[in-house]
Amino acid sequence: MNLSLPLHLSIHLFLSLFAGLIVWRIWKKPRLAVILGLIGGFLIDLDHFIDYYLVFGWHWNWHYFRDGYQFLKSGKIYVLFHGWEYVIILVLLVFLFKNKYIETILLALALGAFFHLITDVVVDDTPIKSYSIIYRIKHNFDIYYINSPENYEKYLKKRARVKFE
Repeated sequence: MNLSLPLHLSIHLFLSLFAGLIVWRIWKKPRLAVILGLIGGFLIDLDHFIDYYLVFGWHWNWHYFRDGYQFLKSGKIYVLFHGWEYVIILVLLVFLFKNKYIETILLALALGAFFHLITDVVVDDTPIKSYSIIYRIKHNFDIYYINSPENYEKYLKKRARVKFE
């Protein structure tokens, strides 16, 4: 599926709010649940700025960022906040704490991130394993191992067409 950026972000925003709503219903902490759902499910994408910075530094180009040129140029996908391991750790921590504020924080972050990662897997046609930090480290964040074979072919074709300034 190839969605426009506004639609893709709208789905993340909606599901982040939904995660907050679910946690709100469990622990009755509406503001906290919604804010942390948004952080876990929407602001998780701030890690794309890290990938961009590692390739282009402080030389900002919206077109490059929007079209993922940082991945084209480097051949790497770091997205360090995108990881199933974080979701698992956050959920396990929920069971260690007996404080509804902390439980709200942890579960809202985990559920927001879970919805975000599932959406990325489906919308971006990315293998589930690609959102494992351990898997990406093991493969040196190389785009070849992270993309599906079809997406890797698209990546190679797009990379051949792009001229970087």
